[in-house]
Amino acid sequence: MERWQEKFAESMFRRSADINHDLKTPLNIAVLNLELLRMRLRKLAAEAAEDEKVGGYLQSIELELRRLGRVFDAVFQLAMPAGTEGPGVMDLVEDARKRFDPIDGESGPALIHEDRLRDLLDLIAAGATKIFRTPPRVSVETTTDRTVLRLEAEAEDPDLELGKLFKFYYTDSSGNPEISLATARLIAENYGGELTARLDEGSLILELTVPPGDHQ
Repeated sequence: MERWQEKFAESMFRRSADINHDLKTPLNIAVLNLELLRMRLRKLAAEAAEDEKVGGYLQSIELELRRLGRVFDAVFQLAMPAGTEGPGVMDLVEDARKRFDPIDGESGPALIHEDRLRDLLDLIAAGATKIFRTPPRVSVETTTDRTVLRLEAEAEDPDLELGKLFKFYYTDSSGNPEISLATARLIAENYGGELTARLDEGSLILELTVPPGDHQ
């Protein structure tokens, strides 16, 4: 195994227990609702098609199975390296400007595969629309050992549980499965970075940190 690939193996090992739990949670919900549906059908027989509870169980099953499909794509496709060659130094700011405008920062080197950088930023942009009340203030800072993309604005949900944002079983305020940020964190960690969220004086701050690579 080449040295650049070690981060992928290390990240998957570190997150394996969480991922296993996250995969089983929606599956267990789907199985439970199937059993409830079976019991309800036995009770209602011919009237089942018009029963509201039956419709609710069916909707829940569909949502969780759709979530499972997205989780499997995240774990078995987006979490893998994009190609057999090592990552290169990409300009994070150049790609981020296609999704966020304006951005405070001139450049942001990131050691990552180009396709995965695009996936990562797409996922963060998608997740941001669900957690921020207004378009966030976006900035990029680079030091010798890291590049940081920071998004900051008022949280859409004042009671937001930060710990759930990066879980594959997270459901947004509209009741829909939302795994964008969980997938983005997985990609970031595979490349030696991280994705975190915190609250600071009423503002929600989302930070992506990635290694800058040798950009001298």
